[in-house]
Amino acid sequence: MCGVAGVCLAPHARGADAVALTTGLLGRLAHRGPDGSGVLGSQGSALGMVRLRVRSAPGDSVPFTGGGADDVHAFNGEVYRCGAATPDGGLAEARAVAAGTECLDGMYALATTSADGSLRLTRDPLGIKPLYVRQVPEGVAVASETAPLLHLFGGPPRLRPEAFAQFLLTGRRVVDGGTFHEGVRPVAPGERLTLSAGRMSGSERPRTAPCGGEPAPAEIRAALEEAVERVLLTDRQVGLALSGGVDSTILAALLARRGIRDLPTVSVCPQNTSDGVRDLAGLGLPPEALDTWRHRWTPFRPDDLLDGLPAAVRAFGEPVAMTSIPMYAALAALARTSGITVLVVGEGADELFAGYNRYVPLFQGRYEDPQDFYASPEKLRLTRELVGPDAALAAHDALRDAVGRARETAGHRRGRIPTPVDVVREFELEHSLEPLLRRTDHLLMGEGIEGRTPFLHAGLPALAARCSPGALVRGSRTKAVMREAFGDLLPERYLDQRKQPFRAPLPQWLGGAALPRVDRSLAEATGELYARLGVLPSGVDLVRERLRRGDADVFGTAFALLSGAAWLREADTEPTGAVADVHR
Repeated sequence: MCGVAGVCLAPHARGADAVALTTGLLGRLAHRGPDGSGVLGSQGSALGMVRLRVRSAPGDSVPFTGGGADDVHAFNGEVYRCGAATPDGGLAEARAVAAGTECLDGMYALATTSADGSLRLTRDPLGIKPLYVRQVPEGVAVASETAPLLHLFGGPPRLRPEAFAQFLLTGRRVVDGGTFHEGVRPVAPGERLTLSAGRMSGSERPRTAPCGGEPAPAEIRAALEEAVERVLLTDRQVGLALSGGVDSTILAALLARRGIRDLPTVSVCPQNTSDGVRDLAGLGLPPEALDTWRHRWTPFRPDDLLDGLPAAVRAFGEPVAMTSIPMYAALAALARTSGITVLVVGEGADELFAGYNRYVPLFQGRYEDPQDFYASPEKLRLTRELVGPDAALAAHDALRDAVGRARETAGHRRGRIPTPVDVVREFELEHSLEPLLRRTDHLLMGEGIEGRTPFLHAGLPALAARCSPGALVRGSRTKAVMREAFGDLLPERYLDQRKQPFRAPLPQWLGGAALPRVDRSLAEATGELYARLGVLPSGVDLVRERLRRGDADVFGTAFALLSGAAWLREADTEPTGAVADVHR
């Protein structure tokens, strides 16, 4: 796990130095790489990398290089398999990704130099590892996080109120493919992007593979067992995050069956919820695991949510509607103090195998239009109040376009006219799963920890795509095929246990003693939200009034507004680290 940075300047960018600019970017990514850093390149084009060593040799220098001008790689992630082989850590992994072999299994973001000074960027098909680019007339820059890019090329780019409107409507990331800043976008999952002469000169996207037949539960079990084997590849301390749910309990059982001993496990236990694990005894693990595993948990209270929001937004790099972000920051801090360098997490299982309770009405056929699943009439009305009818309509149109892209992908995958369930399953991979993966990456890397995601490896995503809706949701039972595949490893109560979301119970937490603090914070943020993001004061006043009435429907929107205000404050703070700049 590392940090990637690079700059490719336009020929007319006089006085600019790509090496100096890349060095400045790396200074702002230092938290991602305590085990070395380096920059290679010329005045016009350069690559840099900071390293958290988990597999490569301790003496390897970075970026990884094989000696040729077109064999310099800034690499973030892991390659677990290339065909039937597991490449050595470091340069061999980067070369496997650069070669474009279709049989790769891993998580990666790679930037590679060419002899002509161009840079080639590659991101894994699920977007497990992040990578962002910023385009300006002087050139294009790339980094593992957005924040370092904002203070390059003369200062922060224009904020996009239209992106914030999309965020308020959906409660998710920006759905139009961009970010909250003009000219900054993620490299898309699976995309191969070329940067040449200071421009993005070519982009290739993977084709959607058609589905095969329905997989047997035994196939799913075998794949996850293999995935767990793969993600243990490291000589650093491995730990396990436990939530008390089906996914992490399955991972705990598989690790115990493999004979893993002296395993540190960590959990966050939010107040007034059943989420989290305080004692391993309830997981049904064998005595030999209970005798040697070392479990630690931390409580999480309403004040922790509000107090931790600014730091969590700073680490995440954009506004969040996920109340899990501050909780995940607490989990990351606990993992660090537990001596963990590689943390195994359960991300991806709910999106791939339909684990969320909100999927039940969808799978029961209650939605004819997938767009309604993401933006209810009530949410659209509230967004109109907050940003005005024109901005709300534009956000709704952006959502319609994104759903249309998911519909097209679903049609290619299924070979037929897709159902609403088909469309949502595709949409979730980019707009639900990818933000959770960013949460994992950014917050764990802030503590010097690599997150590993076994549910996304060893062919499990392809197997999940082959599952019929009836295999995933049966009545009110979500993730049915996973419960069937691992029923013998789970305590009996897990066979029908409802999903406990890893999130704060907002009406309970913000509607009690914390309500005056929330109301005061919204009042203080009203002017800035209007001036910079177009949020109408009358809309904020409406949210405050409904909060005082105890209207449970607006607490999520209130949290999103608070996170937006915290993000604006953080965006105005010049990040620490080496600074190199080009002024227009």
